[in-house]
Amino acid sequence: MNWCMRLTHLAALLTLCIPLASTAAPPETLALDGTWEIAFDPDNIGREAKWHDPKIFDGLEIRRSIPVPSCWELTEKDYEGVAFYRRKFSVPAHWKERKVRLHFGAVNFLAEVWLNGHAIGTHEGGFTPFEFRVEDLLTFAGENTLTLRVVGPILLQDKQVDGMGRMETTQWRGAITGGIWQPVKLTSSGEVYVRDVFIEPKLADGTVTFHGDFVHSGDSTESYKIETAIWSTNVPSGVAAHVETAADLAPGSNRHSWMLEIPNVMPWSPDSPHLYRVEINVTRADGRSDQWTARFGMREFTIRDKKFYLNGKPFYLKATFFEGLYPTKLAYPDSREMAIREIRLAKEAGFNMIRPWRKPPPPMWLDLADEMGVLTVGSLAVECMDFPLESAHLPRWVENEVRESILRDRNRTCVVQWELFNELKRPVLMRLLHPMAMLARELDPTRLILDESGGWAQGANMFLPYLSEPFKFNDIHDYPGPYVNEEVYNKLILTGTKTHAEMREMGLKGRLPGKNVIPGLMSFFSELGYGSLPDLVANNRQFAKEGNPLAPPTVYHKRLAEDYRQVFKRSGFDRIYPDLQEFCRQEQQLHGTANKRMIEAVRCNPRVGGYCVHALTAGDWIMGAALIDLWRNPKGYVYEGTKAANQPRIVSIRIRPRNAYAAQGTKVEITGVNELAAIAGSLKVTVTDESGKRVFSRRTPTDLPTGISPLYNEKLLTQELKGSYTITAELFADDGTLITRNQEGLDVFVADQLTPPRKRIAVYDPWNRLKPFLKKNGIPFEEFSPSTSPALPVFVTRTNPKPPAKWKDFVDLRAFAEAGGTVVYLGGGGERYGWGKPVPTPACLPVKAGSKLARATWQPITHLVHDHPVFNGLPVNSILGSIYENVWAGLTLVGLEGEIIAGSIGFDWYPGLDKRLRHYNGPGNVWYGSDLGSVPVGDGRCIVSQLRLVDNLGKDPVAEKILFNLIEWTAVQ
Repeated sequence: MNWCMRLTHLAALLTLCIPLASTAAPPETLALDGTWEIAFDPDNIGREAKWHDPKIFDGLEIRRSIPVPSCWELTEKDYEGVAFYRRKFSVPAHWKERKVRLHFGAVNFLAEVWLNGHAIGTHEGGFTPFEFRVEDLLTFAGENTLTLRVVGPILLQDKQVDGMGRMETTQWRGAITGGIWQPVKLTSSGEVYVRDVFIEPKLADGTVTFHGDFVHSGDSTESYKIETAIWSTNVPSGVAAHVETAADLAPGSNRHSWMLEIPNVMPWSPDSPHLYRVEINVTRADGRSDQWTARFGMREFTIRDKKFYLNGKPFYLKATFFEGLYPTKLAYPDSREMAIREIRLAKEAGFNMIRPWRKPPPPMWLDLADEMGVLTVGSLAVECMDFPLESAHLPRWVENEVRESILRDRNRTCVVQWELFNELKRPVLMRLLHPMAMLARELDPTRLILDESGGWAQGANMFLPYLSEPFKFNDIHDYPGPYVNEEVYNKLILTGTKTHAEMREMGLKGRLPGKNVIPGLMSFFSELGYGSLPDLVANNRQFAKEGNPLAPPTVYHKRLAEDYRQVFKRSGFDRIYPDLQEFCRQEQQLHGTANKRMIEAVRCNPRVGGYCVHALTAGDWIMGAALIDLWRNPKGYVYEGTKAANQPRIVSIRIRPRNAYAAQGTKVEITGVNELAAIAGSLKVTVTDESGKRVFSRRTPTDLPTGISPLYNEKLLTQELKGSYTITAELFADDGTLITRNQEGLDVFVADQLTPPRKRIAVYDPWNRLKPFLKKNGIPFEEFSPSTSPALPVFVTRTNPKPPAKWKDFVDLRAFAEAGGTVVYLGGGGERYGWGKPVPTPACLPVKAGSKLARATWQPITHLVHDHPVFNGLPVNSILGSIYENVWAGLTLVGLEGEIIAGSIGFDWYPGLDKRLRHYNGPGNVWYGSDLGSVPVGDGRCIVSQLRLVDNLGKDPVAEKILFNLIEWTAVQ
């Protein structure tokens, strides 16, 4: 190399080591946040009365102060309709020769803007940014007045404002969120400014392409220099890449693309969220015209071979659903620290992705997601399960949300996928699936696009980066309920490997996971989970201390605690849980156990590429479906159990059956799941009794390869066992280090616990469901007839008589009870799904009550049992634990008079069962039901059971134990 070349090379190196300089100061920003004035306009008279005129606004006596940004319902409770905002401000005198833009982060929903009494423009849509050029209307020597007329969304009231009716706008369901709820600012620049830059990183070759949109506000084409520098945020003192390009910019919009190569590129990932900072300066001879800065990461996220891949390596997605509701500011984080805490807790629980739902997170939150390293779904405020209501405006509003949300967040490293719709059922939105997917692809060629989460309309379609042709993808929503028994576990591990018809042929009953699921496709459980109450006692103390009394979360947390206490008294459940706080903790234990078990099952399914647990935080109508409460406190075992199941190496234990007959034994299967490198070691399996005494132990050399692998499959002999046991699986490395550990419960019943009663009973069982079992066990019985002695209890195996000719028999059963007899209705087994009010019990029953779904989804419906002879020898005075996982009631009876022996307690999804209110007012009414109750009928009584006893006789000793106890309790001879 000659000296000239060496000097040139040295100069280039020096250039890369010093910050860029410019002959002019960078563009300036003036924040307009703070205290504004607001005048609520409930009668919508302000536009005609010209409230936007500064002099007229001055004369309004209804003016008051309001912080901006904020939701206006924090100032005026439950307000819906119109309000006028005003802010006075001054701008620097030296801005007079510059171009000035007025920028709004988000205003919900319709904004009309005036500056110094002059109209500027409008914007529709409550969750995306917009801006206007305003330099020609500014006063530089005095005060300026900015006025907005804002029409908020109408959710609660039956009215229309400016053509917008109730539940018609694109919306989020966490709050009304009316008004100017994100920041406002002014930005100055020179004659040319940067309107937008799309950053297109390519990790494979270490290049970054910038697609710039430059606005030239002058009248003639001029030559500008576009100078781009990239810094690593880890090494802010050195320039990683730098380029200068010359561009002739014509008046109006100018699009220009250029590429830089980053040497020794450092990829972004959850384990190492490395970011780069780019600075783009647009200059001409007389100085800088504008500057644009952003951060980005070098990462690739795609699907190959039916697996997710991050940066070229297989990546198992462990996501959590996120409503983005906060205790005091509602839609915006109460503080940066609260946002940091929720993301940190998600990562510490083992999640690598967060799925914001139906609302783009605020930019501050996405900044943190980029910095802290958590993948994020790009979610849009488009619809929410039947809403918005159909209107001619809806397609336009949807397109606006798709366009503006993607343009806002397409440079975010954390955002790896766009999710456009969710659980579609209506043509007005179904017909938008393909056009909106194509729009998303046009705006952002680099990310995955999912057209519909849940795949309700036609099955989900996934679009790979840079491709416009979709492929079918099983996107599955499933809420298995509180008890993940063998049947539920089988459903989860077979989803995506069998058709629903094939699963039915295997004997699987009830609801099956997902809709439009096609075997052999890649599958993702995008909604999975259960629910439990937060610690309402502690939460309400915090709301009393720090909450806003006008805000819905403050109101419905207090109401929910009061409702539970009242319902506990009415139902008698307060004898089991006199302390509401202890009930909340026990409910959380059940929730955590369910979450842990269902995650383990899904992770043992080879067709599944990941899951999304519903939810990280909760509130509003999904109150309970959360790992952390609204104040961002972990919910006990919900958090810990889910965290355990999320670890990169786990073992899943299957005990078949979980409740064992001592003479028959049980099979123990252990499956290993390993996302990391293969490891050699040993597996230790132990069985301990309630006192901790070890009754079985075995340690065998075991390798844990990457992926899913069977580790253990042995029959456990139980002839010498009786009672409750814990089976523990521990996987050790060769050096003795514990890799992972898991436990499951086992209950063993010996013959003398299941001695059939010898008391005689009568049976009404024309369907032959119970009689074979009675005969096999030598239980004396006779067929019911009108002449049956009132001393014999009558056991009835169905409450839906078929054929109709059987109705006469049920009339005879009613007369039998009224005359002093006892009739035991064993009608449990069915489940009804859907929304709405409880349906009446069959008219054939001699009692009046409503039948209500007691299975639960994301909201808790908890089953409890009193200490009663029917449950002798079983756990009582508690929430039903796993020992009852096969017999718990899928339906409960509400409004049933008499004694509740076992029952359910829960709350409706929304107040008064009005779906239109579920967006704001929080959970609905607390209710209770009877799973097993005794009701006086005339001179006799009837015992009504919703427990699934008959179907489990001969399969589960718990079902037999309860039946035998029922016979002993009801029979008198």
